[in-house]
Amino acid sequence: MRGSVERHEVAVAGGGVFCEVAGAGPAVVLSHDGLLHREGFDELFADLAAEHRVARWDRRGYGRSARAGAAYDSAEDLAAVVRSVTDGPAVLVGCSLGALVTLACALDHPELAAALVLVGPVVTGHDLSEHFITRGGHHPPPPGAPVAEVIDYYSDVDPWFVAPANVEARRRLRALLAANPHNAEPKALDSLLAQPPLAARLPEIAVPTLVVVGEDDIADVHAHSGVIEAAVPGARRVVVRGSGHSVPLEVPEAFTATVREFLAGLR
Repeated sequence: MRGSVERHEVAVAGGGVFCEVAGAGPAVVLSHDGLLHREGFDELFADLAAEHRVARWDRRGYGRSARAGAAYDSAEDLAAVVRSVTDGPAVLVGCSLGALVTLACALDHPELAAALVLVGPVVTGHDLSEHFITRGGHHPPPPGAPVAEVIDYYSDVDPWFVAPANVEARRRLRALLAANPHNAEPKALDSLLAQPPLAARLPEIAVPTLVVVGEDDIADVHAHSGVIEAAVPGARRVVVRGSGHSVPLEVPEAFTATVREFLAGLR
């Protein structure tokens, strides 16, 4: 990566979250999914820093951010991160659960969002099928299962989080989780998940929105992506070939090119 990377803790209610910032220019903030942490965005983070002030952060209990001791709100944490990076709005990029966090932040703090990129999103207010919950009968380890079982399941068994053909991405997933096993541990309640559903509020989004989903992702994610595309005025959906759920990890070059094209369109 060209240039230095700033590393600091952003103060949030009841604690702090770890954040890395690089580059200069229009601000972009990256929010990770529910299993990986900020390093799942390695390629995008390095690439965008050439022309943007780009930040990536670890939600509480992930990566280098401490676990929460009580209920917290990741959308408010994201708002604090954005304010620490820029005086104006930022392009908010969120993957999976990070996409839900991104949506909630954009709805509650519209002044902070210049545009949205939602990767493999789901939205509260639309149910998840039994197929999703059981992962097509593969039955992922239940909450509280040994972390090693969770790592084995998502690295070797689940056919959607990383597509089976993406062998190197599965190795990278295992390595990231082995180095950060606490990512797979149960977390304190994120109050975002206990708040009124966001689906009914999607038409309030008034900024350019790109929905990105891997062609091999599980059916529910495709369904939720379609709901978001239909409900957010002017939203556009891109289906990325050769990827499951973890698009930034599995096909980083194609994902980065997609995001860069979207950002160029904003200018």
